[in-house]
Amino acid sequence: MTTPAIERIDYLGEPAVRVHTPELSGIVVPGWGSNLISLTWRESELELLRTPQSAEAYHAKPPLYGTPVLFPPNRIEDGTFTFNNQTYTFPVNETERGNHIHGVLMRSAWEVTRTDIEGDQAIIETTIISENVPAIFDSLPHRFTVKMSFVFQGPSVSIQFAIDNRDEQALPWGLGYHTTFRFPLSPEGDLGRCTFQLQADRRWSLNERNLPTGEITPISNQEQLNSGLTLADTLLDDVYSITPGAPNEAVLTDPDAGLAIIYRADEQFGHWVIYNADGKSGFLCPEPYTWVTNAPNVSLPDELTGFRALAPGQQVSTFTEIAIKRV
Repeated sequence: MTTPAIERIDYLGEPAVRVHTPELSGIVVPGWGSNLISLTWRESELELLRTPQSAEAYHAKPPLYGTPVLFPPNRIEDGTFTFNNQTYTFPVNETERGNHIHGVLMRSAWEVTRTDIEGDQAIIETTIISENVPAIFDSLPHRFTVKMSFVFQGPSVSIQFAIDNRDEQALPWGLGYHTTFRFPLSPEGDLGRCTFQLQADRRWSLNERNLPTGEITPISNQEQLNSGLTLADTLLDDVYSITPGAPNEAVLTDPDAGLAIIYRADEQFGHWVIYNADGKSGFLCPEPYTWVTNAPNVSLPDELTGFRALAPGQQVSTFTEIAIKRV
């Protein structure tokens, strides 16, 4: 067994932390929203995530590189919602549709609070405190702390996202990741040979603002999606709900690279958005969400939308994992 290694590096002008395991190399950039910006399969030096060529490229489209943290995930209609007689206001940063999009943590700087080697695990912990960041506290005026723990072990990396509500009021919270994989994984890969799997059984209808209408329908190509769907000439920007009791994972397989990515999430992530822009841009975003797009404003039961709040003095944590296997 080779012991993992951790080092501090510069990544496109930003302080970063790099991890090596025998199978993987990963880079976390705390100043870019605690983003796992790079994940490389060491055997072939194959980059699995979409990475920027420059800092300017990253800042032009931050949701489309690495693993951006969405808190809350996706869109909020008109940038506002009401909970417990309190109105929350987010910047309308999708001006053409009049929505807020992608939350308040993605563009905030986090602090590295731990780097450790424990046996065959390499651990990076980052932390952010809400009241210390005006961009967070202006929209979510609660005192809370978020910690992310990245645990690299062999051919996998897991991410624990933990919230501590230090406030006297309940904190409405929703989490997602805009994880952007290269797809095909290899530069020479044929998209027509690659497959994508998700064990979903329902699809949310969206309006012209990409917000749920409240209608939930069966998936017309569910069998193919569940067993392995090819995405050649397929455009996706769809919201799905997971089949109860089914594996909560997205699987990306590229036979030309000889690899499959299994992207797992715990049961709190009941929804996935799948996005690939024009279908020809060489990436795929499987995005696990704890609540559906615009959940606070969707007039359906919380058990359907995933809307939830964290009581004063309480903590909650979520778990996701990216695992690589040969095929």
